[in-house]
Amino acid sequence: MLKSIGIGAELFHELIESNCYYVDKTPFIRTVFKENKADVMLFTRPGRFGKTLTLSTFYDFLSLNIENPGDVSLQEKWFKNTKIFEDREFCSEYMGKFPVIFISLKAVSGSDFTGAYEQFGSIIFNLYNSFNYLSDSPKLSDTDKKIFNKIATDENFICNVANKYYITDSLSSLLRLLHKHHGIKPVLLIDEYDVPIAMAVQNGYCLEMLDIISPFLSNALKTNMDLGRAVLTGCLRATRESIFTGLNNMLVCSILDTGHDDISSGIGFTKEETQEVLTYYGLSDYYEEVRNNYDGYRFGICHMYCPRDVMNFCKDNYKKLSDNRNLIQADNYWINTSGNAVIEEFMGFIESEDVDLMQDLLDGKSITAKVRTCLCYGDLQNHDINDFWTLLLYTGYLTFDPLSYNPKNDEYSLYIPNEEIRECFRLKIKDFYRNNSVMKASTAELVKGLFEGDAEKVQDNLNTLLGKYVSIRDFSVNAPKENYYHGFMNGLLVNGTSLIAEQKSNFESGNGYIDLIIKSLKNRGVIVIMELKQTSDENEDKVLIAQDAVEQIIQKKYADPYIKRNDIKAVLTYGICFCKKECVVVGRKLK
Repeated sequence: MLKSIGIGAELFHELIESNCYYVDKTPFIRTVFKENKADVMLFTRPGRFGKTLTLSTFYDFLSLNIENPGDVSLQEKWFKNTKIFEDREFCSEYMGKFPVIFISLKAVSGSDFTGAYEQFGSIIFNLYNSFNYLSDSPKLSDTDKKIFNKIATDENFICNVANKYYITDSLSSLLRLLHKHHGIKPVLLIDEYDVPIAMAVQNGYCLEMLDIISPFLSNALKTNMDLGRAVLTGCLRATRESIFTGLNNMLVCSILDTGHDDISSGIGFTKEETQEVLTYYGLSDYYEEVRNNYDGYRFGICHMYCPRDVMNFCKDNYKKLSDNRNLIQADNYWINTSGNAVIEEFMGFIESEDVDLMQDLLDGKSITAKVRTCLCYGDLQNHDINDFWTLLLYTGYLTFDPLSYNPKNDEYSLYIPNEEIRECFRLKIKDFYRNNSVMKASTAELVKGLFEGDAEKVQDNLNTLLGKYVSIRDFSVNAPKENYYHGFMNGLLVNGTSLIAEQKSNFESGNGYIDLIIKSLKNRGVIVIMELKQTSDENEDKVLIAQDAVEQIIQKKYADPYIKRNDIKAVLTYGICFCKKECVVVGRKLK
């Protein structure tokens, strides 16, 4: 019987005890805690790549049995079939030997500082209660116990913003108390350390949160004689926020680091691991589909897959092998997850030249951009385009070519990693044009101008929109360039459907096919027919080309069936000539 797939399970021991499939990443424990000597390690990886599971694996392997120190029976049960268990010398030295603090900050996501602080306080309260044996420790002084009990016994106290300074020393104090009780320096694991900062920037209370998070982390990590080793995970390395200022004993392992393979491949699935999973569930014939949709990430010099996507694909499809293979498909598992708002937020600020870069990305091309390795969340408020590309890279919406690095300008070649992420871009860009007030207003004025016969108004609004628009078309790069603008116009008119009763594209009429035809919702007897042209030569007479487009409508009798109809009050025709980010519009009323 096949192992079940534990989607959403983030704790190692729960996966094992539930007999879920586990891709064996346990050698990474040895890589981090023995082969690397840094006191503090920070791993920055996109969401959905298994950061929490990685830290949970560390926790389950390293944690000593509080009630019976030296008893490693649980570890032997959980890890007996893993690769790390084969290294008996390492297991003897590290397995079940340390007090371990494991804290996740991903839940600190309040819409205001008070709410976020209360969430933070609850996390600290629960953390302290997981070590409640310290309140009776004979190795702690009365003063030590008083400090511990102040936090561990009154959740309302620690969750009160007026007492916020108790939180700033809470982590360093707990390290000290654990060291004093056990005589062993604790291991500290902090998952998603940067979520509180990201949410604070997004909701406008950044300085207040930094006033808490900076001393909370720095007091625990900087020159702390009570700390054994610390491992942190997150998306960005927050440096300028002063969280890690002066922390010289930290090794940062970002997605850009071209270090050893054993570090770069420790989080995420390699190609070989992905193939093993697919083979286990009988889906090896669908490897190319999985590769096209979920592959393409680079961590250092390693080629990686998104674990959650691969496992979701297997969960959704392996039973279809015996039912109906035609139903097997690669769904999009990113689109409804957190983090997608970053695309929409920046779309409102990018300039026309940046829109062209976004268009290149959607077309499957790469762009050259400056990547800020020390990007801070606070910087995002400036809406600098390089910060946008950097954020997309660190959050998994873009990846990079490790051979493209230009150290002189800190530039990389960036591109969308796979079809799943490309679809996320398409859908989020659609949402932007549908919901953005400026785009909606310009589109509404454009449609009104078309039905009013105002070619100048149409031209002005089209030129405004051209400067901000990213096409979500999907056609071959060898297709005629008119297709770009056809997709552009179709997308705009869809957003103006509150004014349009009917919209058709490439519609057969007269002696040919109308590019676009729309019917007014307000004045149902008004028809608009458009013929689109394109030129790449800025020196060509675009007015003449637009006039020729109108003549084509007349000569090929596109409008004749409508001119003859008694229920049609007006037939308005437009020839539109596009040239890069500009257009010329010529109109003529035929009825």
